[in-house]
Amino acid sequence: MSTIDVSAPGTPNAAGGARPARPARARRGRLPATRAERALRWALLGVVTLVFAFLVIPIVIVVLESFNSADYLSFPLEGWSLTHYRRFLDDPAWVDATLLSAKIALLAAAIATVVGTTAAWGLARATGRGKGPVFALLYSPLVIPIIVLAMSYYFTFADHRLIGQWPVVAVAYSVMGVPYVLVSVSSALQQFDPELENAARTLGAGLPRTLLRITLPSLASAISAGALFAFVIAFDEAVIILFVAGNDSVTLARRLWDSVRYDLTPTLAVAGTILIGVCVGLYLLSELIKTIRDRRERR
Repeated sequence: MSTIDVSAPGTPNAAGGARPARPARARRGRLPATRAERALRWALLGVVTLVFAFLVIPIVIVVLESFNSADYLSFPLEGWSLTHYRRFLDDPAWVDATLLSAKIALLAAAIATVVGTTAAWGLARATGRGKGPVFALLYSPLVIPIIVLAMSYYFTFADHRLIGQWPVVAVAYSVMGVPYVLVSVSSALQQFDPELENAARTLGAGLPRTLLRITLPSLASAISAGALFAFVIAFDEAVIILFVAGNDSVTLARRLWDSVRYDLTPTLAVAGTILIGVCVGLYLLSELIKTIRDRRERR
């Protein structure tokens, strides 16, 4: 009686036959690039390289200059030293300016975070034709030229004798930070299911408890990213502070500007390196928060 071989193709049969070779998968053919396409690629690569170098090389030079052993600005460096970092830390003017910048930036970021988050949540839940104009109004500080904002702040603060008051300066900077928080939180709210809030309200939770237990934890990463951008804007902005600082609120950016005009030493490079380090560090932190948020949303 003959038997039928029911073994699957590609597996050894009962007689111990060799496994047949699997057919090779068809690969999509790619047409070779023409000379014009190759030339365009190299041209685009060259343009990108030049733009990248134009943006990065000055930053690298500033960082390297902060380690210069000479008492004057010079490049190439005459030697490597931490002397100017010690001078920066020993100078009360530089230290006080740095601390004041941090204090103003923290207050500005806090105000911008509260206002921007509240506005984003309200606009997401509102229904009507006024949402567009309100969003455009809150977003306008990013569109209006910075010199126009600085002049308007100056005339307003001068009329009320508020020039030089650091809390008022923080409020001015918070206006610039609101759009960053607004955009970040609004984007997160588009992916947030409002039925979660409705379910919490149905189970007896009030609006404050729903916001604190359901909404805000879901938006924490977006709120943090917007707050970091608001902090960076307030920490290193130099145009507005020139108009509203007076003689009492000298921030790091204002001190740096004054030193460029009157005292060219490598200590300037130290201050610039600190500004660069804070901005880059907070940017990397915001990207880390964004990555964590994306991973949570994929789960």
